[in-house]
Amino acid sequence: MKRFVLVLVIAVALLTRDATAAAPAADAPATEPQSPEPPADEPPAADEQAPPQAPGPATPPPPPRRPHRRGGAPPPKHEQGKDPAPPRLVIPPQEPGAAGIGVIMNRTLGCNTLLVFGDSTVDPGNNNHLQTTARANFLPYGLNFFGRRPTGRFTNGRLATDMIAERLGIARTIPGFLDPNLRLVQLRRGVSFASGGSGYDDNTANRLNAMSLSAQVRNLFRYRLLIRTLLGPRRAERLVNRATFIISTGTNDMLSAYLASNRSTAINTAAYENYLIARVANYTQVMSMLGGRRFIFVGLPPMGCLPIVRTLIGTGSQRCDARLNQLAMSFNSKLLQLLNIINSQNHIKTSYIDAYTVINDATTDPNKFGLSEVARGCCGSGVIEISQTCRGRRTCGDPTKYLYWDAIHPTERTNQLVADAMMDSIRQLYA
Repeated sequence: MKRFVLVLVIAVALLTRDATAAAPAADAPATEPQSPEPPADEPPAADEQAPPQAPGPATPPPPPRRPHRRGGAPPPKHEQGKDPAPPRLVIPPQEPGAAGIGVIMNRTLGCNTLLVFGDSTVDPGNNNHLQTTARANFLPYGLNFFGRRPTGRFTNGRLATDMIAERLGIARTIPGFLDPNLRLVQLRRGVSFASGGSGYDDNTANRLNAMSLSAQVRNLFRYRLLIRTLLGPRRAERLVNRATFIISTGTNDMLSAYLASNRSTAINTAAYENYLIARVANYTQVMSMLGGRRFIFVGLPPMGCLPIVRTLIGTGSQRCDARLNQLAMSFNSKLLQLLNIINSQNHIKTSYIDAYTVINDATTDPNKFGLSEVARGCCGSGVIEISQTCRGRRTCGDPTKYLYWDAIHPTERTNQLVADAMMDSIRQLYA
């Protein structure tokens, strides 16, 4: 593990150095105030920011015609309800899913809005408008997207959340909240607040100047102000109450903010996991105060099977790193335990997406899912390229046969497998 940490630190430094020179100028990033201190029983490093606390009420300013990039006023408190429901553990389907049935399914389920939070797995292009090197708004990213154009999505086509929106008949894609072309009428269908390079730990986003999860949750409050202007207070509250909140993040916390930094020597793994779980609990509480009632949490994938991890650790294409996979399973287990606690105390329905099983099944039995390459990405050599280092590189002939698009991010085909699991989850949330 020490060897992995050293090599990963060097790799991250090189990628960041090379990318900084290539990154174009962008709009100013969201300003992030200091967060309160973390829970007393957590052992974060001295420079850590703590989970955001539920802010007090404030009189909202008149909303703009379209979303700005900076966080808004702190959200108000609301009374929490009762009658909790048990969490749903969704095991992914064993075969690729069928095409969605659109509006008919949407009318049956009652899900009309998707609100998405997290990292590059669900970022549709918010990072295009931040001064960060963690971008994907250039080819070959977007090679198989509508019009063969890069949008900032860290894949060759659509994200799992885009597919969910289309299957529900909501929209073809979910736009980013920082998109300057975002129209108010689009807000009722949903937006993604996600930012590539972020995590549950705000220090993770700070490493790449991405938008932290704290900032994403603050933008949720601003979203509510805009919806109130569009629909009125009562209809806006009902829309948010009926929305599906999707949270997909955590891998960057483990690989970048923890293992690739000196924090792994100052804080043991179990303590850092507990710290992240405490932040998850706090974020969920704040989002529920803002009207969230239905939450989907995507677990960590088998991190030891990522092409870049295979390269840095030296396991090659023959096997994954068992230690990192065990770390992912340990965090996922604690996340699922937290969901049980949340549901026993609040009026929230949650569902856990077992992304680990989705990716692991495809890794161990690729033929079953129509895949032929699971150890390399489609971009460049497939073993080291991500984001800026993937810019302009040649790609494989058929991305639908690949599990990964670059050395970290999944292909559109893999996103389809995750979307299948999410659809099963949404059905249960609205049952």
